[in-house]
Amino acid sequence: MEEQSKQAPPIERAIDHLAEKGYFIWDDFISLSSVQELRNLAETNREEGNFKKAGIGKQVLFQVDKSIRGDYIQWIDKVPENPVLKSFIQEITDLKEYLNQTCYLGLKDFETHFAIYPENTFYKKHVDRFQQNAHRVLSFVLYLNTQWQNGDGGELALYLEDEQKIIEPLAGRLLLFRSEMEHEVLLAHKPRYSVTGWMLDKDMSLTFLP
Repeated sequence: MEEQSKQAPPIERAIDHLAEKGYFIWDDFISLSSVQELRNLAETNREEGNFKKAGIGKQVLFQVDKSIRGDYIQWIDKVPENPVLKSFIQEITDLKEYLNQTCYLGLKDFETHFAIYPENTFYKKHVDRFQQNAHRVLSFVLYLNTQWQNGDGGELALYLEDEQKIIEPLAGRLLLFRSEMEHEVLLAHKPRYSVTGWMLDKDMSLTFLP
């Protein structure tokens, strides 16, 4: 049985791990050339001033607090012009549909943005599902950190019931986890790049979601 599990396609292994542990890690979700292009796109947009300081809370409760999180973000259009970004959005769309078919999660939509953590920034322990707006079901992170090495920081710590799981932000790695799980981004010693998003149980066009 264990040998059959190892031979199963990545998506099937991912679904099994999500059901058992509440998260999965999918290495090489996109190619390194696509990682580099997405990172270049993020850097260009940052240089053009398209990123903004991220905050905490939703809507009227939104606030910027550098003592809690230090990243900068740029929201991504669901129909982007960049072909690599467009391909990634389609991959996430297909993954959402497959998760609905296999896990019956009732996912209707997703939202996503680029995230950059400058050197010496972090995001303290938190959950992604807001009490005031509990539509986030699954969180996902695609890492864009080419040539990441131990000591560069920026790992994500997942707090499970019986353990703490540290995920290294390796280029092309996709992490997906239940949005109610506690997690934090550890101190980044070098700039940390990702595409971060959330799969929702509501269509964004039908509910007041930012």
